[in-house]
Amino acid sequence: MELIGLIGVPFASSLLLFLIPFYGRYLALSLSLIPLILLHAGGVGHSLNYPWISALSINFHLAIDALSFVFLFLTCVIVPISIWVADKNYPNSFYGLVLLTQALLIGFFTAQDLVLFTVFWEAMLFPLYFIIAIWGKEEKRKAALQFLLYMIAGSTLMIVGVLAIYFSAGSFDFATLAKNAYAPWILAVFLLAFAVKTPLFPFHGWLPNAYYQAPVTGTILLAGLLSKAGIYGIARVALPLFPDLMKAWSPILITLATIGIFYGAFAAWRQTDYKHLIAYSSLSHVNFILLGLFVAIQPGLNGAILQAFNHGITITALFIVAWWLEQRIGTTKMEISGLAKFMPYLAWLTLFFVLSSVALPGTNSFVGELLILLGSFKWSVWLAAIVILSVIFSAVYMLRFMQKVYFEGPTFFRDSWVDIGLKEYLVVTPLIFFILWVGLYPAPLLKHIELISLWK
Repeated sequence: MELIGLIGVPFASSLLLFLIPFYGRYLALSLSLIPLILLHAGGVGHSLNYPWISALSINFHLAIDALSFVFLFLTCVIVPISIWVADKNYPNSFYGLVLLTQALLIGFFTAQDLVLFTVFWEAMLFPLYFIIAIWGKEEKRKAALQFLLYMIAGSTLMIVGVLAIYFSAGSFDFATLAKNAYAPWILAVFLLAFAVKTPLFPFHGWLPNAYYQAPVTGTILLAGLLSKAGIYGIARVALPLFPDLMKAWSPILITLATIGIFYGAFAAWRQTDYKHLIAYSSLSHVNFILLGLFVAIQPGLNGAILQAFNHGITITALFIVAWWLEQRIGTTKMEISGLAKFMPYLAWLTLFFVLSSVALPGTNSFVGELLILLGSFKWSVWLAAIVILSVIFSAVYMLRFMQKVYFEGPTFFRDSWVDIGLKEYLVVTPLIFFILWVGLYPAPLLKHIELISLWK
């Protein structure tokens, strides 16, 4: 019953927001919290399985296992926060699209039928497209179209792969599919779809414009959750269904991920716009996560899933404080300095999230990145030696941003430079909690991740 509510409530809430013209933001925030309550009440192990298209053995099969629970929990935490920080003047249709995105993500992370998985995979693009195209910045339509074209181009062949798997296995059920072997080209089309959405280098062309042009809520959904759909797809489909091929192709995939780590880091270092800087840092970090999946060695796999959760928390926090800064100084260019003198609370809060991003010991990212590095070390000492340099580069460009904007000589004060207060701290309190909890006491979450049996 909890699983029906988990996916049904956000769908119904989305429809409600489209139909009524009032109480949009507060109603959406309240409704978006219900899936979190239901998830906590239900936990791992719940499932539902009903015939959908019996002639083709397609079932409406949803289930919560150890893997899906991590991504569901992240979704149920991030979506309410993304609504909370949204502009108060947005119409109800905006919040309806956000809740529709929540529903589709929940469906995607619980789907146990490959057709259902693909339906949710494709459908989640469209509410995000409209969020960017309607409420984004000056070049919003260009960014939205570029985003949609990349996603559709990456996923078109995936449908052919789904059909090929069915003709080979005679089923769409994940448990049954894992018992068969498939042609290499099928893995290739799935990896292409997952690589574009995450994105893996060099399929990142849509990312800078989409992250920059989207409203803050859209940017959070893209960076904090949509990128996790690609990571989840590799963990759910590529590794269990194609274990031997993934092992054979790992040198190529690891090479691409390593290039992506350093490409994102160098691109971030060259930016003069802090929102673009955070966007490229996100590219670097998701490729770091993909590296952990591609080495396919414990503890790298566990580290990748943990770091996917950590990245969703930290990147959400960074884009929120970047949005608050943009609201106050009216630009995302790093051309105003010394703001710590005028907005000390925002400065120190931003520094806390920056330290999480650079994996300071005691923060969440340190644990995840350490596990990925250990997995990389088992795969190759040289790989670990190269990748660990990216941690240094991450500190360089993120602390450069802090130095440039907050701690250099102050410029003349402007009336719009009003510091954040209690309301803003309340918004990010859950993010602060998870950064410290995972950083200081990761054992409960790691113990849960170790229950994932797909790769054993």
